[in-house]
Amino acid sequence: MKSEKLSPRQLAVAVMTGGLSTAAAAAGRADWRWLLLAAVLGTAVGWLLLRRVGGRPLSPALRILYGIWAVLLLADVLGRTAGRIQQAGGSEGSIGWLLTLLAAPLVWMGWGKAAAFFRAVEIFWLAVLVMAAAILLLGVPRMEWRWVLEPVGDWKSSLLAGALIMSTGLFVLPILYEAEPRQREDRRGLVWLGTLGLVCAVLAALTAGLLSPVVAAQLDEPFFAAAGLLGDSARLEGLVSALWLLPDLTLAGLLAHSWGKRRWPALAVVIAVGLAWIGAVDALPKAALPLGCLVLAILTAALPPGRNK
Repeated sequence: MKSEKLSPRQLAVAVMTGGLSTAAAAAGRADWRWLLLAAVLGTAVGWLLLRRVGGRPLSPALRILYGIWAVLLLADVLGRTAGRIQQAGGSEGSIGWLLTLLAAPLVWMGWGKAAAFFRAVEIFWLAVLVMAAAILLLGVPRMEWRWVLEPVGDWKSSLLAGALIMSTGLFVLPILYEAEPRQREDRRGLVWLGTLGLVCAVLAALTAGLLSPVVAAQLDEPFFAAAGLLGDSARLEGLVSALWLLPDLTLAGLLAHSWGKRRWPALAVVIAVGLAWIGAVDALPKAALPLGCLVLAILTAALPPGRNK
């Protein structure tokens, strides 16, 4: 019988894989240089929070705040993913049925043991690694390097995009105390987090180098449009968009499981689907989600953690 204990490595892999979902959304919108800075700052903050929290649970009040923000981020992921699939398929109308299809495996995984989900993520990671490597190998030779050096957006929005990507690591803190004894795993987890920031900057540079910042700013999903150029066909764009469901579902599952054990993750998914259906997150300012994550990081560092039972 497989252990139901989580391992720090599984949590780190989930952060790396799930963070690529937000990275794809930011590519073409954020400047890769500011994303690199966000990667350095985010890794430093991760080190600070790991030292602060250790293997202890968060305080009850902080867990509630994490739960509220996790479900908003989950609604954003589901809405963004459903919209992308709808656009790739060329269909119009309500995305309700797409949200239902995306939510079904998440509810099923949220209803069971968390360990099963995180073991599956380790398999997802290998597929995502192969896919990302193929995109880079095909894309780098085709890049226009003068476009890479052109500025993309403004520095504030780029830094906030980087903060949102690196904040993926925040949502392992509510369940980190359930993991096996970490020993020296904290250092490896920070390496995974720093690598996530580096890969995000590379994807942003690749998108700018393939499309140019001017063209990327006019597209809804510039990263996937850039991927379509690699095969000289829109079919590759649709294929990459479909395969990128692995990071999307990983991020959604990680956010849901930050609600804890038993049936709480499934409830988080159901609430998030409702919020995505009515477009609640779209009504918020774009800066709200990353700023909320920054507030959570500050509160985590300021408030004392709880005690182990």
